Formats: sequence, structure tokens, C-alpha cells
Amino acid sequence: MVALFVIAAMIRLFSAPRMEDLWQLHFSLLSGQEHTVPGLFIANHVDDQQPAIPIAGAAAPAPGPGGTPPPAHNGPAFWIKVTAREDGSFTVVNARNNFGKTYAAAGR
Repeated sequence: MVALFVIAAMIRLFSAPRMEDLWQLHFSLLSGQEHTVPGLFIANHVDDQQPAIPIAGAAAPAPGPGGTPPPAHNGPAFWIKVTAREDGSFTVVNARNNFGKTYAAAGR
């Protein structure tokens, strides 16, 4: 059920009008490649030692005390920085790969 919720949420975000980009702090193993953003926009990507990002979403862990714990991030932690300007424009930078993008103020 959790995996379906994650996929439904990502589909809704991707189809939002005027959505230019979506930035993620972590890659979602529950949604897989099909319902996630390109790696440039993910601060804490799947382990860089992993040969490929899973295509299909992973099964959600069983709820309750006897369930398997969710996947844990094991490695360096990176951030996403947003720098806003008085004119309404802003720049977003991914610390993992130093990729950044500047966005114009809304309506300009």
C-alpha cells in the first residue's frame, strides 16, 4: 500500500501544471526509475557503488514491529541549497554533484 501511495504522489507531482523540475533529497527505492527524477536532481542518490538504479519500485516493508526496516542511507549525506533573490528568481544547487539551475521569477 505504501508503494502505491508513493507512486501515486510522484505521478501527481510530475503532472502538475507548470512544474519545471522536481528536486529530491533521497532516491526512492519504493518508486524506482519510472517514477523518480533524473539523478542530477537527487542529493542522496542510490549508493554510487551500485551498478544500476532499480527500474521497478521495491516492495514496501511490512508494517508493525516484526516487519523489515526500510532501506537506510549508508554513506555521506548531501544537501540541496536554494538561494532566493529579491526579484523572485532563485538558484538550486545539489551538493552531491555540484549541479545547479537558476529559475526566473514567476510570470517573467
